[in-house]
Amino acid sequence: MNILRHGDYRHGARYDAEVVVVGTGAGGAVVGAELAEAGFDVILVEEGGYHPTSSFSPYLAESQPRLYRDNGGTVIMGNPPIPYAEGRCVGGSTVINGGMAWRPIPEVLDEWEHLLGPEMGAKGLDPYFSRVEERIHAKTQMPASIGDDNRIMAQGAKKLGWKYVENYRAQDACVGANSCILGCPTGAKQSTLVSYMPRAFEHGARCFTELRVDELVIEGGRCVGVKAWAVNPRTRRDEQRVTIRARAVVLACGAVHTPNILLQYRAARRSGQLGKNFLCHPNAKVVARFPYEVKGWQGVSQGGQIREFRHDGIVLAENFVPPAIMAAQIHGHGDEAWDVMKHYNHMVATGVLVEDTRAGHVKRVFGRPSARYDITKLDHERFLRGIRYLAELHFAMGADVVYLPFPNLQKITSPDQLPLIEKTQTSPSTLELFTVHLMGTCRMGDDDRASVVDMKGEVWDLPGCYVADASLFPTAVGTNPQVTIMALATKVAHRMVETLGRG
Repeated sequence: MNILRHGDYRHGARYDAEVVVVGTGAGGAVVGAELAEAGFDVILVEEGGYHPTSSFSPYLAESQPRLYRDNGGTVIMGNPPIPYAEGRCVGGSTVINGGMAWRPIPEVLDEWEHLLGPEMGAKGLDPYFSRVEERIHAKTQMPASIGDDNRIMAQGAKKLGWKYVENYRAQDACVGANSCILGCPTGAKQSTLVSYMPRAFEHGARCFTELRVDELVIEGGRCVGVKAWAVNPRTRRDEQRVTIRARAVVLACGAVHTPNILLQYRAARRSGQLGKNFLCHPNAKVVARFPYEVKGWQGVSQGGQIREFRHDGIVLAENFVPPAIMAAQIHGHGDEAWDVMKHYNHMVATGVLVEDTRAGHVKRVFGRPSARYDITKLDHERFLRGIRYLAELHFAMGADVVYLPFPNLQKITSPDQLPLIEKTQTSPSTLELFTVHLMGTCRMGDDDRASVVDMKGEVWDLPGCYVADASLFPTAVGTNPQVTIMALATKVAHRMVETLGRG
């Protein structure tokens, strides 16, 4: 493997390739591997480090600083503010997510076809989805890897007459170690670190790690490379300045950082859409304590979803987390928090995901991205409904305490207290949210008056500059976005091969 780290760069050095891809997550690794397989000389650039499967640790204080951007402490401003997590390592967020492998809900693909034509509908995108699903081994879990927290969720849904579906995940022989968010310790989860990046390396691609791209090289109105700083992984200080020149540049930095790079330039100026259409699928956590041991840490973290309320924009799911993260989500300090965490083996962690009804935006402030997103009154009502649904399910399955995402209503202990949710929650400011699904800020389209990139993924008024990440989404996808990112990245790569010619 040809991997460079921050100590390998010489200040002022120049490197050359046919294509430089910025980012190694669900978008970047896919487009880089596809182009390398087509014969192109590819350099993939990653701001984080290269951490193989053997290096992953179950200790949060060790893993989170290595694998997460800003140690997982980034926030979308708004009412309420929404913390979010992104991977910063080779493999990007695919290394730290749950590996969900869902296609968009049918209504979304119908809308995309209506907006952009047959190539963006279910039939037009099927070859790309199928190619991705084969490469990441998308399938349901082995029964032996399903834990009791998942069984409680499935049995509770059945008891209440709700539709429950098993998750499709990017996994090959997953044993349910429940360490997805700290890096899969077995390599079973098919993050791009273990799926697409090895393919890229096999076909000669190079990966420059610990390198932060902050400028595009533009000559004669065309993008012909990037400029970057080698970042010391311990101090996070910029050290060596390097330039990478190429025939084409692909930005796959995510829906926050891709527009931040482009906002320095007069890109997509006709539409004014750059940084707009910011979508984030916010979700709220609900934790239940049962009078018996569940041991939610045994078995896969996300075995299925309740989709009974999908047409109302609500999806319910379980997602068990390590003790340190669980403690951070529970209200209270000191002895109060310890009294809760003593029952860790009795807990089930679940969440409410609500589909966006309003878009936010990403702006560039002092060189850094600043995201803004406010939920609507309808979103707030949906969250309260979804939280109540989960509380009902947990009580139906025998829970004795349900911990809620409200600072002014931290827990309830019986179904009789369910009306307190609507009674006390009159403002979004008392709702605690979180997200990992960031989308839409460089939307794809067939009209430069309404989009940022064309149907090839190329920025309308910056030839040679392509986008291949969740920024491309015209609308929210109604489910976990990883496979959709990968499918669109595959589509962009194949169109680049047609445009640039064989490598």
